[in-house]
Amino acid sequence: MNLFAGLRGRGAQTVLDIPSAVMTLIVAAMLADGRVEEEEVLQIEAICATSPIFDRNSSSENERLITQTTRMIEDQGIEKSCRAAAAILSPALRETAFVYAAKMIFSDGYVGKAERDVIDSLIQWLEIQPDRARTLVDVVSVMQHPVNA
Repeated sequence: MNLFAGLRGRGAQTVLDIPSAVMTLIVAAMLADGRVEEEEVLQIEAICATSPIFDRNSSSENERLITQTTRMIEDQGIEKSCRAAAAILSPALRETAFVYAAKMIFSDGYVGKAERDVIDSLIQWLEIQPDRARTLVDVVSVMQHPVNA
């Protein structure tokens, strides 16, 4: 018997709005390799500071979003969480969230297999055309060139 099945109320479920849906995809990318690196934390802070999606939020509200979406992904799994997020985003915002996820993947300087797998899955879950996704990833990759490139 599952005492928590069907539980309603605080801590029982996550209701997604646009900012939390976008954050879900960013956090999914951050958690892809099973570690949270300092560079990823800095990247998520930079996204929140510069994105119009999060511009009305305080730092504590963004931290709450990160915690909330992390818990949702841990509870529901990455695919279910990302599909739920995609369901409420317009095609344009799916692309925006995908770019933010790609920035997160690149942020620690190493794109491993688990991270590549998550990005490949996001293409499907967000229903982004593969050629378009490739273009978006290429742009994010160009943004990562070091000073001596």
